[in-house]
Amino acid sequence: MNKKQYLFTMIVIIVLSVGLIVTNAIWGYLEWIWVFVIAMLGYMYLRYRLSTPLQTFSNKFNMMVDFDLDVEGAEQLAYHGMKNAPTKNVEQLYALYYGMAQYYCGKYEDAIKTFHLLELKHLNIVYHVLVFAFTAYAAFELGDKEEFGQALDRIKNLQPRISGRYKPFVASYVEVLEALNNSEVAPEAFKEVVEKHFSNSDGYISTKLTYHYRLAQYYRLMNDTLEMDKNLAFVIANGKSHHTALQAAKMFQNSVNVEDYVIREEAPEEVVPAPDVIEAEIITETEDAEKDTSEKEDKE
Repeated sequence: MNKKQYLFTMIVIIVLSVGLIVTNAIWGYLEWIWVFVIAMLGYMYLRYRLSTPLQTFSNKFNMMVDFDLDVEGAEQLAYHGMKNAPTKNVEQLYALYYGMAQYYCGKYEDAIKTFHLLELKHLNIVYHVLVFAFTAYAAFELGDKEEFGQALDRIKNLQPRISGRYKPFVASYVEVLEALNNSEVAPEAFKEVVEKHFSNSDGYISTKLTYHYRLAQYYRLMNDTLEMDKNLAFVIANGKSHHTALQAAKMFQNSVNVEDYVIREEAPEEVVPAPDVIEAEIITETEDAEKDTSEKEDKE
C-alpha cells in the first residue's frame, strides 16, 4: 500500500462513517452497534493493508541479506519502501532497514547518517536497539570509538525498558558489542563471544561470513597471519558484495589460495539468527507493544 492508496482508503472509511451518521434513512435499518462494527471492520482492513506488505518486505529483505547476499538489492528494496511509505511510522521503519542495508553494503558513514536522521518516536522501542546496535557496528568498522561508545551506552540505557520477551535479544547485542570494544585488551574473551554467537550452523551464509570475519579479527590481534588469512579467504570466496567480504579483501595477506575456500550454499533452517544478522520482527502496533512492555515490567 502506497501513500495514495492509504489516503484513498482513509477517505472511504471516513466518508462511509460520516454517511452512516448523517443519513437519517440509514437509521431506519441500522442501529449504533452496526455503525461501530462497520468502523471497526474498516480499521482492521486498514491495519491488514499496512502490516501485510511490511511483513512480506521483512521476510524478503532478510533472505536477500542473509541467504542470497544481494545486499545492493536489499538496499534498493528498502529505499523504494521508504519513499513510497503510506505513513510516517512505516516510512521510519523502512528507513531503519535502509540504514541496515547500507551497513551490509559497507557504506558505514552513510548508514550512520541514516540512523541519525531517524525519528525514533515513530518506532517501537525494540527497533531503537537495532538503530544503536548497527550504528555501533558501523562505527567500529570506521574506528570511531566515540560514536561506538555512545551507541553502546544508549542500548544499555534502554535495557530496563525492554520487556522480558526481548531482553535476550538486547543482551546478545550488548555482549557482542562489549566484546568488540574490549577485543584488544581481552582477545580470548572476544573469541569466546564470537564462538558463542556465530559458530552455530543455521544454514545462513551471512552467519558464516560474520563468524570467519570476526575470527580473522581475533587472529590479527594474535599476529597469526596464516589463520587470519584462512578465515579471510573464506569470507572473500563466498561473501560476494557483503561488507565482510569488502573488509576481508583489505585485510588479506595472500598467504592462502582463496579458491580453496569456496563452499556450496545450503538451505536455511528455522533458527534464531546471530546478533550481527537481522532478527527483528515487524512490529506495527507501537502503542500496544509499549503497553505490553510496561505491563510485563510491572510483573517483574
